[in-house]
Amino acid sequence: MTLATDLAIRKWKPAKDGEAIGTGGRTGLYVRGWRSGAKAFYFRAKTWIKLGDYPDTSLALARELSTVAKRLAREGFGVEALRRGFANANTATELEAVVRGEVLAGLACTGATNAPTYHELWSEWYEGRKLKLQEGPSRRRPEAIHLHHIKPVLGDRPITDIRRREIFALLEPLFRDKPVTAGHALGHIQAVFERAANKELIEADPTPRKSAFSDAVARREVKHHGTLAPDRMPELWQWLATTDASDTAKLAILTAMTTGHRIGVIVHAEWAHINDASGVWTVPARTDRSTPGRMKSGREYALRLPEALLERLKALRTDPDKQYVFESPTTTGPITPNAIRKTLKRFDPDLTAHGFRNAIKGWCRAATPPVPDHIADAFCDHSLRGLDAAYRRGDTSAERAELAARLYDFVTGVKA
Repeated sequence: MTLATDLAIRKWKPAKDGEAIGTGGRTGLYVRGWRSGAKAFYFRAKTWIKLGDYPDTSLALARELSTVAKRLAREGFGVEALRRGFANANTATELEAVVRGEVLAGLACTGATNAPTYHELWSEWYEGRKLKLQEGPSRRRPEAIHLHHIKPVLGDRPITDIRRREIFALLEPLFRDKPVTAGHALGHIQAVFERAANKELIEADPTPRKSAFSDAVARREVKHHGTLAPDRMPELWQWLATTDASDTAKLAILTAMTTGHRIGVIVHAEWAHINDASGVWTVPARTDRSTPGRMKSGREYALRLPEALLERLKALRTDPDKQYVFESPTTTGPITPNAIRKTLKRFDPDLTAHGFRNAIKGWCRAATPPVPDHIADAFCDHSLRGLDAAYRRGDTSAERAELAARLYDFVTGVKA
């Protein structure tokens, strides 16, 4: 049964309150009736949206409105936008203008909505997210991306009004110029709209998939951390001896080449974590996201230092009350990673401390005898994969200590 004519609607007597009958066609238009005699046109888009009461709203107008509404729904406009459009429009042209947020002469529509803005939902998401991120760049990055790239465009917009085409227009040039930043931004936007969907503020996530930006992203050479050929590590150590760098900086670099630790772990090394008797340096497990100097994995990591390296480090301890192994020679607290970077740049402008980890992996494969990959990965605290993750679960402390001793001898020239 359909109510395809004005006469059919007038004669129809619903069997129950709220009964809905289609009007024919595939526009999503229905008539709903009540036993009191009241009737109204409704558009069905995952939920019922009222167009207007019958006969104040004619069948012809209702069909025009529903036809436009169905097209807008296919474009990604949500229930709230359509509901606002039906409430403020008298013609199909006005409906489209209201839903799209345009202003027509003579149409009084403020576009007001009770839906939260993108910035409000982003703030809710970030408040819960930031405590899971390590304090520092990892925690600052989402906020910086939001403030510099997303908030100026979407921040003040109601979450229900933001369309896929707008997100695409925002991110396409960013993918072209800063693809890494754009990838992060896309992930943040997806998280915000997922939150909106979970709160039933929107019916569907309008965020484009990453593949939609493939044409905007030029094929680029991946830029890795500046590294050093393994056989140049002794050269670097010899060069350091000729510079005016502090003993603290020199030994921090030597420790990086010997242990493979990230520079953030090294500069925050504490005497309390080094056992004088055994020579084992234990980096505690991460218990929060604020304490610096922990492993990226968050795991506890213990390594027995070569005796000769430990003796060099003890020579730095002129004050037994000092907390850090690598105290800054000019300020209170540990030497900064930037001080180490500046010293390395004098040797090679492209070199970074992180690059030592790659140099160590290369040295392990070329050494005689070679160091197995799973030991080199454990040494660098990499997460094992595949069969290694399943079967390489034994204690590698002895092998890692031996590797540190071999690296120390190689770098300092004790052994070729």
